Amino acid sequence: MKKQSKHASRRSILEAKQHPAAEPETSHTEGRPFHEQLLEFAVSLANKLQACGAETYRVEDTITRIVEAYGVERVDAFVIPSAIMASLETDDGQILTKIRRLKSGETLLDGIERYSSLCRRICAEKPDIPTARKLLRETERSVCHYNLVIYYLAAFLIGGGFGWFFGGGPLEALAAGICGLSIGLTQRFMGHLHANTFFSSFVSSFILGFLANALAAIGVGKNADITVIGAIMLLVPGFLFTNSLRDVIYGDTMSGLNRLVQVAIIAVALVIGTSAGVSLARGIFSSTVLAEAPYPYSISLQCVAGLIGTLGFGLMFNMHGRGIPFALLGSVISWVVCSVSMREGMSEPVAYLFAAVASALYAEIMARIRKFPATSYLMCALVPLIPGSGIYYTVDFIRRGMLSEAYDKGMATAMVAGAVAIGVLLVSTAFRMWSVWLHKRRSQRKHA
Repeated sequence: MKKQSKHASRRSILEAKQHPAAEPETSHTEGRPFHEQLLEFAVSLANKLQACGAETYRVEDTITRIVEAYGVERVDAFVIPSAIMASLETDDGQILTKIRRLKSGETLLDGIERYSSLCRRICAEKPDIPTARKLLRETERSVCHYNLVIYYLAAFLIGGGFGWFFGGGPLEALAAGICGLSIGLTQRFMGHLHANTFFSSFVSSFILGFLANALAAIGVGKNADITVIGAIMLLVPGFLFTNSLRDVIYGDTMSGLNRLVQVAIIAVALVIGTSAGVSLARGIFSSTVLAEAPYPYSISLQCVAGLIGTLGFGLMFNMHGRGIPFALLGSVISWVVCSVSMREGMSEPVAYLFAAVASALYAEIMARIRKFPATSYLMCALVPLIPGSGIYYTVDFIRRGMLSEAYDKGMATAMVAGAVAIGVLLVSTAFRMWSVWLHKRRSQRKHA
């Protein structure tokens, strides 16, 4: 009997470690006033969304919609990437406030879709708070995660796909895939050690710079620059930079500046790490030969290569379900629009602006057709527009001491990222205004 009880207790401890985020069936908020339970639930759901990488406005909107759905008119929510602050005022004038800190998070597209669907369900059905908490626990358990094999496959696909996309041959694509796999391994290992973002990015970029040139020295891809550009897409904070500009332009200044600081930290780590890795490798492998120029692939081949890299990002971001092909199609649309615009003589920022507008339109339309958040479709559509080559050459110019060229390339890259952010913001703002207009018209018809 004692042995059985020991085994049972060990199993219970192991299960608790495997599911640390699961809430107990009886919440500590039960027995408290209704408004306090309501605010606690709204912030908890918003915190789940934030941990999955949802946009600032979506997290704030979740709190506001849930609280207002239960008849509370005065509610405020303020969100930055690491914290949520929310308050509501009851009918008798009592003000309740809740603060929730987010220590770490990841991009989990399946989680964003499921928690957003739960928010819509809560607002439509308005169940009692214990039932709502039960639904939240069920949703948390239903969020899908890919295993490590798929994660490493995704890292390989990102490197290999974009090694081909940026003009590399088969060997450069293979070398970029190997480097992408090494980055995936390094990032996973650093995550287990709870390394900070700067150190993790530094180590990953150092290994990337060294390995790419080492592979070139032994004949696996002659153009080490293309190899680095393809694999560095895993480290480039393209989404983070674009979202920071969107937050600033939209008015979420604190959130935007917070993200910009993170971008700057990662950029410095990439400069130092890549420079050190490339310099060490070229000092050891002096026989490294660079190809004359990237291959001028057709738009169709670039779309196929971009599709492979985008699939890697989709898998890495835990995108699931029948919507995957529709999300991948967005990457083809964005790159076709961008390429055709540049061939028609438009400047690079303008071409990327039109591509971003097309991407955002496609994402918003698909979101309304399939009743899912636009985030999954938008992120996949924007993948080919991430200025990976611009960021790499900026880093390379800094490494070689060519500060004037680095400044010019950096400004051009920033203009491209800004154009993408503005394009997305224009479309998303227009659709949100349209939704508000429709909501007001429905309200007027009900009262008429």
